[in-house]
Amino acid sequence: MSVVIPTPELLDQFNRDGFLVLPDVLSPTEVATLRAGLERVFNQYSPEAETYHMQDIWRPKMFEHGEEFEALIDHPGIADFTEAVLGHDCHMIAETGLKTSPGKTITFWHLDDTCRFPIPDGQKLNPGIPMPTYVINMNYYLCDVDDELGPTQFIPGSHRAGRAPRPEDNDANGNPVFEGRTMVSSAGKAGTLVLWNDQTWHRGGPNLSQGRIRWVIQTPFARRAIGLRYWPHVNYHMPEAVIARATPRRKRLLGFHPIGAYG
Repeated sequence: MSVVIPTPELLDQFNRDGFLVLPDVLSPTEVATLRAGLERVFNQYSPEAETYHMQDIWRPKMFEHGEEFEALIDHPGIADFTEAVLGHDCHMIAETGLKTSPGKTITFWHLDDTCRFPIPDGQKLNPGIPMPTYVINMNYYLCDVDDELGPTQFIPGSHRAGRAPRPEDNDANGNPVFEGRTMVSSAGKAGTLVLWNDQTWHRGGPNLSQGRIRWVIQTPFARRAIGLRYWPHVNYHMPEAVIARATPRRKRLLGFHPIGAYG
């Protein structure tokens, strides 16, 4: 296992490309424990997944299902990186289990959520100004993800576009190009962490395998101003055991903030 250190070089790379692929963030023991836990959760009925018609591919609020998932909230080095980018009052807005079988991948190019920093057509962000980051999304690979299994794919630098991809951005293969930069796939061994500015154009690569499953835990973090996505939202009550086990830092990363602007 390697601990992520938010060095100026790593932060510059993230701000330039809009994503990072970090190998060996999870140890083999962590991978095995998380994978077993994720398979266990997928074998259980999920009313939230049923509500969103995603019973086969999606499980929300994984921190409710075991301490191994709670440990990802303030994983060594990753919390330091998120705080370096998003500020020391950031928080995790979701923790989701993903099971990607052949034919189940989200293969269209997109931004996560909404365009947060629109730029008018014909204009460019000054090269000396970093694109603000409001949300960092993260995929922990719990299996080896080769090109056949459908790694997350990115268009480097596209977080600076200030808009979603359009058909006219596509090359001859149907993939967007931004300022001459073309698609990059984030293949990696089990234990790899792939993280990105949620404004970066990306997609899940198609799972072209013969029946293999891609197992991923996804943990997006955001600035405090971005709301938590713990369904059913306003009426959600976090399990008391999760709160009791949390350190002060983990509690804040779960969304327990002191009084701030607006209350």
